[in-house]
Amino acid sequence: MGVRMSELLHGSLDALRYEPTPKRIRISLAGEPLVDTGAALLVWEPRRIVPTYAVPVADLVEQLVPAGAESGDDDVDRPGADRAVLDPTVPFGAHTCPGVEFDVIAGEETAPAAAFRPDDADLADYVVLEFGAFEWLEEDEPIVSHPHDPFHRIDVLASSRHVRIESDGHVLAESKRPLLLFETHLPVRFYLPRDDVLADLDGSDTISYCAYKGRASYFSVPDGPRDVAWTYRDPLPDGARVRDRICFFDERVDVTVDGVRRERPATQWS
Repeated sequence: MGVRMSELLHGSLDALRYEPTPKRIRISLAGEPLVDTGAALLVWEPRRIVPTYAVPVADLVEQLVPAGAESGDDDVDRPGADRAVLDPTVPFGAHTCPGVEFDVIAGEETAPAAAFRPDDADLADYVVLEFGAFEWLEEDEPIVSHPHDPFHRIDVLASSRHVRIESDGHVLAESKRPLLLFETHLPVRFYLPRDDVLADLDGSDTISYCAYKGRASYFSVPDGPRDVAWTYRDPLPDGARVRDRICFFDERVDVTVDGVRRERPATQWS
């Protein structure tokens, strides 16, 4: 009997997963070199949907000390570990497998509880590092948000589908020239030319980062839903085709495609 690939990938979500990478990984803390290795692993703790890097302890050029030893604080509240699926908004410290936390000390800088050694024989010589605590290079390219997942990709395709966006019966946008962005495990997104957005949108202070598309800026509807749409003004290469286009959250507005209203998807943005 055939098996859907998505079921295979999600069937092991409760397991501690890892995958070697051939990339050279360089890590620094406040400009202090920390790691330069060709032997990193991508690691997904149980129920985590994006990976972080683990590096050989032998490749660390700085010091690890038991978490809290420098500050005396080993009782930090890190909510989120009880969630069914841990998306990138759940803090690194919400560990879902047994292990030991460490502070990372580089020169005069300390990254508290930013290293974790899982209690697992296959990872015994490795330590997992918190992505947000350090600066990262894959080869010579800086990366944002989280490491690139080899089992995750985006495709951007031109389309002539008729896309209509509404909120509470008010038309916000209508287009027959969308770019459709397909991203692994996420709903298809409709990126529309600015000229096809009919609503006067207000810029928001909200920003977010995608490892594949870059820095997103958000828009709200005056006297309507907040942060309902976004754009990439200076996208990373994978998202270059959607530069300056507007995309609306399917989770927060009504999207009709070729006359058929789509169900609102249930995601972390719902």
